[in-house]
Amino acid sequence: MVPGIASGVDIGLSNWALSLISISLVTMTKSSTIIFILGFSLLFKLEKKSWSLVGIVAMIAGGLAMFTYKSTQFGILGFILCLLASFASGIRWTMTQLIMQRSKLGLHDPIDMMYYMQPWMLLPAISVTLWFEGGKIYDSIRITDWSNINNILLTTAAVITGAILAFSMEVMEFLVVTYTSSLTLSISGICKEICTLALAFVLKGDQLTGLNFVGLLMCLGGIILHVVQKVLLNRKKAVDNMELQSKVASNNAKREEETDSNMPLLTEKSTSLINLLNADFSSDEDGDVRESDNSTQILSDILQRREQ
Repeated sequence: MVPGIASGVDIGLSNWALSLISISLVTMTKSSTIIFILGFSLLFKLEKKSWSLVGIVAMIAGGLAMFTYKSTQFGILGFILCLLASFASGIRWTMTQLIMQRSKLGLHDPIDMMYYMQPWMLLPAISVTLWFEGGKIYDSIRITDWSNINNILLTTAAVITGAILAFSMEVMEFLVVTYTSSLTLSISGICKEICTLALAFVLKGDQLTGLNFVGLLMCLGGIILHVVQKVLLNRKKAVDNMELQSKVASNNAKREEETDSNMPLLTEKSTSLINLLNADFSSDEDGDVRESDNSTQILSDILQRREQ
């Protein structure tokens, strides 16, 4: 429920902010998502506390803000909405990672996660859509020429294509969260933003200032450092697992050797004990038989004397 509602709030508030402020300001503000994801990841113990991780996140977020910085019109309402969307995005992905990696619900498959999350996601998204665009949707449906089959087919094809792309993208996002972390997903998204903005600079002919260039280098450097850190951590985990397995194997081998070395002594002791017990029991039985024979002989002698 929580990831679904947070996803709907993220999408709704982001689209609302886009109608109030420029794309560059939205990108700058949404770069704070990685900070919220780091905070919630540390809160839910999904990431280990380390100053290197904090430095990488600050480097990437600051570099993205510098890369997208422009002298654009600043709107306080759009900025607040975009900041709230970033907060909701942080909750969304950290809770998704918590459910898919550590939960006992068994929601490790992206399709299962989407099945349970999408209904809750629709509630805030539809609410925001109807609030701001309900009238436009009604007017467009009312004035649509339903006899024009070509336009209807083109619109339907465009909607279905967008839905398939969105579905595929969300499946891939859930797979990334399942096998890596929400922080890695956020950094991958920043890499996508860098490529988009770089293409915008190339295609639109915008001038890349010195501040933008420094921000680009900071983003790329932070992403490279994060990749290196992940590789080193994975290698360390692999080495630790191998050492643990070798220690367990050596301990088992030592126990087997100790057991094998003690087996002859135990066998000898058990054999001697059995012989001793058998010897005692046999002597006792023989003594009882002899005593009974002697008593019988005495009684027979007494009876014979009386008869005489």
